[in-house]
Amino acid sequence: MPMVSLIVPVYNEHATIAHSLRTILAAADSGMRVADTRRFAEQPQVRPIEGDRLELIAVDDGSGDASAEEIRRAAASDNRIRLLSFTRNFGKEAAIQAGLVHSRGDAVIVLDCDLQHPPNLIPHMVRLWREGWLVVDAVKQQRGNESLAARLYANAFYALFQRLAGLDLRGHSDFKLLDRTVVDAYLAFPERGRFFRGLIHWSCYPSAQIAFSVPDRAGGGGSQWSRIRLLRYAIDNITSFSSMPLRIVSLLGLFTLGVGGIIGAISLIQKFNGQAIGGFTTVILLLVLIGGAILSALGIIGHYLARLYDEVKARPGCVIKPLNREQP
Repeated sequence: MPMVSLIVPVYNEHATIAHSLRTILAAADSGMRVADTRRFAEQPQVRPIEGDRLELIAVDDGSGDASAEEIRRAAASDNRIRLLSFTRNFGKEAAIQAGLVHSRGDAVIVLDCDLQHPPNLIPHMVRLWREGWLVVDAVKQQRGNESLAARLYANAFYALFQRLAGLDLRGHSDFKLLDRTVVDAYLAFPERGRFFRGLIHWSCYPSAQIAFSVPDRAGGGGSQWSRIRLLRYAIDNITSFSSMPLRIVSLLGLFTLGVGGIIGAISLIQKFNGQAIGGFTTVILLLVLIGGAILSALGIIGHYLARLYDEVKARPGCVIKPLNREQP
């Protein structure tokens, strides 16, 4: 009988995590009719996931609140719940990675703990997996109550990512079911800095899609991600998939060299014709522009060197606290 693993990254969600875990397990346990899918107009009744073949791995990403304690209490009353607790905040990608490493299921489902990834889709995802799909993607059809700025930011990121990396991730999320074959292949990738949804899409395993509308966060409130953190996340993901920024630097250098050659030729012609060479302000502006371009190019190269430095160090992506040990 196959086992299904649920991986739930957690960060500062102590007020709602107990309710979220109960909701996720209840959805996984119950057979229900699932609507709002891209592939099927009508869905038959879905068999429940047997309780003795289900595990939920809650990964506490170094929360500064009582999230780990709440998960520990939930695990004490339901032995299907397992807690992995980081020594500090290592990021969502590290939490997903740790959950995959410690999962035992024949199928693994990754979903957020704030219930914006609807748990009632879990039985249908499992049904599609039983039909033979190796990946089941939950794709955002409606982004919910996001602000205009958040929508614009997301659209800009996906457009730029598609342009530079050649992968269309619009609407994709980390809410996925992966067959054990896919999990093992993902864990075999040697790179340290990973973009989960990008790598799964890049792998091109046979996949089905389920469309969903993003509900409000459990307990209300806004996202845990700040604008600066999102920007850093976007830059890391783009540079992990594409070397195009480095090529742009090369093209910019050739363009600057060409413009400089034209300006130099014009200046020499004017000098030989006895014409005064003026335009001191123009020269200053050109120096500022070229200097800015050089510094920007160095910044891009420096970012790639920093990523290379991280890969060469080969430090673990996270550090997990010892099991069954209380905080001093």
